[in-house]
Amino acid sequence: MSILRLLARNLCSGSITLPYPERPAIHLHFRGMVQNNSEECTGCGMCAYVCTSGAITVQRTAEGARWNYDPGQCTFCARCTQRCPKKTLSMQGTRPPVYEAHGELRQFHEITKKKKLPVAPPMVVASSENVSPDAVSSDVAASAQAAGGL
Repeated sequence: MSILRLLARNLCSGSITLPYPERPAIHLHFRGMVQNNSEECTGCGMCAYVCTSGAITVQRTAEGARWNYDPGQCTFCARCTQRCPKKTLSMQGTRPPVYEAHGELRQFHEITKKKKLPVAPPMVVASSENVSPDAVSSDVAASAQAAGGL
């Protein structure tokens, strides 16, 4: 095929690109920007450890941690979502928004340390049979004495 025939065929076939507002459909397994559920995140830093591009960083603070994500550096490999022990990271299923300034899509989350609730000692539950309170207290005292508590 000569170059002139190729040019003529391409000029006659018309445009194959879409006009501006239209976009092609998103693939089923599309991986968009990373989202962090900061309410559940513990700030362990495993996501930053496995991030090969350095898009995720976790900085320890006195109150907890600061989670930073820069989608401009992200390769969208989803290793961070696979390695998160609490499964708080996910990938968006939509395209990122259009932005004009460098760093406009960066995300920052302050993660506070979760206070551990005190563990209550196990409770002795009496059955609903006719058991007197004196019998229950003597059983508790006997089990405590057998355990070396009294």
